[in-house]
Amino acid sequence: PGPLAHAQRHIGALLAAGQEVLVHYETAKREAGLVDYSDMIALAGRLLRERPDVLATLKSRVDCVVVDEFQDTNPLQFALLWAVTAAGVPTLVVGDLKQAIMAFQGADPRLFEALAGQHADECKPLTRNWRSQPRIMEFVNALGNKLFPEAYIALAPQRTETERDPIELVSFPTKAKRDQHRVRAVAVGERFKALIE
Repeated sequence: PGPLAHAQRHIGALLAAGQEVLVHYETAKREAGLVDYSDMIALAGRLLRERPDVLATLKSRVDCVVVDEFQDTNPLQFALLWAVTAAGVPTLVVGDLKQAIMAFQGADPRLFEALAGQHADECKPLTRNWRSQPRIMEFVNALGNKLFPEAYIALAPQRTETERDPIELVSFPTKAKRDQHRVRAVAVGERFKALIE
């Protein structure tokens, strides 16, 4: 009673308002003849499910589907890909569960995890890194083993060592006062510019 009931009323009102906004948004899109990104995926999925001729045409034109960053796939995207794959189009997915960052847009890394679990003998984890110099990879591998003790695979760096320090720390030891934020941002920006030049 009291605060809990009050919070529940407010949350209920917020959710109802959000649902009402979405209904108005859908109506406005339909009346204007517009689609958004989610609509494009949903409509494409419906086309592939309901129109065998569209799926056959796609299959005849696509030799292979490659999806990168698969850990950030949402259920709509997964269903779309599944329709194409089930039609016999060879599919390669690439991703890293430790890099899943798109949950706020509906991505569900459990889709990738389940797919990898069902096809464990088809999974080929990377063991090398071509982006980072050896000193960075030494740090990343040490950190990775601590963060993911049972799931981390150390990556062997392929780039040659450079003269530059792999990590540079810009530290402001005291909390910025109101007018210092701009000055600090300019200082960091100037350092980036100098490094790039």
